Amino acid sequence: MDLAKNLWCCVVVAFMCFCSTFGQKQQIIDSLKREATVMVYNNPELAIEKALEMYEYAEGNVSGQVSALLVIANGYAVLKEHDQVFKYALKADSIAATHKNFTDQIRVLGFIGGQYRRLKLSDKALHYLDKAYNVSLRHPLPDSLEYLQGNILVVKGLIQKDDLGCTYALPYLKEAVSVFKKNIVNTTINANLAITLNNIGDCNVEIKNFNEAEASYKEAILYATKIDAIKSIAASRVGLAKILSERGNYLEAIALLEDALALIKNVNDTATHIQILKALSENYNAVGNNEKYQIYTQQYLEEENKLLEEEKKSLNKVTEDLSSDNQEKRENQNNTYFYVTFISGTLLLLILVFVLYKIVQKRRKIAKSREKIQQSSKKE
Repeated sequence: MDLAKNLWCCVVVAFMCFCSTFGQKQQIIDSLKREATVMVYNNPELAIEKALEMYEYAEGNVSGQVSALLVIANGYAVLKEHDQVFKYALKADSIAATHKNFTDQIRVLGFIGGQYRRLKLSDKALHYLDKAYNVSLRHPLPDSLEYLQGNILVVKGLIQKDDLGCTYALPYLKEAVSVFKKNIVNTTINANLAITLNNIGDCNVEIKNFNEAEASYKEAILYATKIDAIKSIAASRVGLAKILSERGNYLEAIALLEDALALIKNVNDTATHIQILKALSENYNAVGNNEKYQIYTQQYLEEENKLLEEEKKSLNKVTEDLSSDNQEKRENQNNTYFYVTFISGTLLLLILVFVLYKIVQKRRKIAKSREKIQQSSKKE
């Protein structure tokens, strides 16, 4: 009796230790995820480092590993290292698909679609977005993860903006905001909302709806401030500066832009730097400050050239990968055509041989029948 009681106690203690260890491990994973997600736009290198650590901790935890890989991919996206973006994103897709984690797969496919959209490869982007949408139809998302459909709507909206213009993009972007606001308890949704509202602001500026644009930018700042998303705050200030410039308030615009430039001086984001430097150049030109105009114009052109080189390098790499993929498909198709042709030819040859064999047999029978007839005729 005592032995059985002791054994039971050992089992209970072991189980409690396991639960405690598992719980501690999950807490570490969640903590690393929060840290990495928040800093991905401000300090992508450190975010990648944290996410790699998270990936190691998450061994055996599929969702944890997928989340880590997506943070890594997102960090490389901020750094404009697109070959690394797709390397880690496709690895995340493979893990999610293999383990049939459909929610994670939807998340990853939406992310990949977004990255192809950033490279202006709309067809590839829509391929992955449609794939994500189809998975979500077969395996509906729980309410708490409905925001993933918001991500898909945002990217589709941006593709509409690229291809058809802002009038077609705004309905998608506004619907995405509605989806995100239903799930605002999730910290990362603040980043999604800020980015989407900034895009709505940009579209409204483009179509001269300045009051709506101003409201969107100010709302974006509220959400971005909650998670210290410096890049989004800077983008909102650039947008507000555009509106001030349109209204002729150049000095106020310059003050906002100088503030935005200082805000992101330690953020590795060439595209945002270019936007700010170009806007400063234009506004200083408008107020007749030729010295500042020359300084910011030179800096803007240098940064733009740097970005073009980065994008060219990344796009060449992605294009090479796509070409290799297409080459492999062509080779597979050629192999398939060869096998089909070979099998079809062999079958035709066998049929022809069989037909010839039957013809020869029939002729022999006819010949024998003639011989018999001739012989019986002679006998008669």
